[in-house]
Amino acid sequence: MVMQKDEGGVRAFDDLARGLDTGAISRSKAIKLGGAALVASALGLFTSQEAEAQEVEIAITRNRCQRKFQRSDFCRNRQGNNCSVCCNRESRHPKACCGPKGCNCCRRKERCAGSGRCV
Repeated sequence: MVMQKDEGGVRAFDDLARGLDTGAISRSKAIKLGGAALVASALGLFTSQEAEAQEVEIAITRNRCQRKFQRSDFCRNRQGNNCSVCCNRESRHPKACCGPKGCNCCRRKERCAGSGRCV
């Protein structure tokens, strides 16, 4: 793999090497910067895996809801109480409603308030 000089990571590494060569950056500072870069890249790896796991969990929950009811309405809220609800569209409470104050199935004549309450 050939890296071009225009790539951000290569340019930063070149700048670090030049700073060491000219004495503008001390060895200890260069080691700290290199360690910080390694830690930052490792943290980025873990957080991306966690976000992907949450997306998979939501998809599984939505699929379970669709298997439970042929006509279903599903919603999930990650604000406040972190809830989800699966409503049967053929029941008296067919509309899913999620918000920071909870998750509910609303009646046909009710509407979903932004808080997650049926009004």
